[in-house]
Amino acid sequence: MRHGRTHVAVPGPIFDFDERKERVVGKITRIEHKPERERYWIYVDGNYCCSIRERTFPAMQLSLGMAVTCDELIERETFFWKHHYDQAAWKKEAVRLGKVKALIDGVDPRAAAQVVGFGAGSTEFIAEHPKQAGRPDIEVVSTDGHHQTLLAVEVTGTEQMRGATYWVRPDKLDYVRAHPQQEVWLILHYAEPQERFVFIRPSKDQHYRPVEKMIRGAKERYVEFTDDSPEVVSFELFKRSVIEKINTAAG
Repeated sequence: MRHGRTHVAVPGPIFDFDERKERVVGKITRIEHKPERERYWIYVDGNYCCSIRERTFPAMQLSLGMAVTCDELIERETFFWKHHYDQAAWKKEAVRLGKVKALIDGVDPRAAAQVVGFGAGSTEFIAEHPKQAGRPDIEVVSTDGHHQTLLAVEVTGTEQMRGATYWVRPDKLDYVRAHPQQEVWLILHYAEPQERFVFIRPSKDQHYRPVEKMIRGAKERYVEFTDDSPEVVSFELFKRSVIEKINTAAG
């Protein structure tokens, strides 16, 4: 007599999990690759649970027989990037934000940087997503009592610069295109090999094409800029823009 077995469609050899051996609730029983959708379908206890992005699947290290509930799996997929970077990484992000804020505060006493982005400055895990992906971390406001918003700044970068190009997540650039009435700058901060700030003023009309980078076993998408990109400008130009905004607001 033949016993039923659950088959798994994944690239390469087919794996299966013999349900005769384990009937414990909360185990992955099937993993099915859907290349046309760039997804993996995951089944828990014989039932479809959720789909996992193809580019994050390797880093999640899911396997047949792994003990996990469907709710846990959905939470891991939904907040993959937040889990992927540990608290130490978030602390470095807070340091980077503080460095950029101090730099902006030193431009002109008539302007100040206010931290406004979703979770910006916090090292705690926040189990939700921002309502607007890519929303800037900082608003530069006037200090004349009216607190008029002059421009916005998204802070990004890494502790150590990777290669010779500057990497920016596509959602940050999508935000710029979706808010043409708002002046948005990107300031990248690198701590090593020597401290450096990079100023990017993205085009509000251009559709930037991202490339894939492998980070900690997961595929991430970035738009690359270089020193020759017209969007990459000097600190002096950024300061001039802030001062012009102050003067315009003052009338």
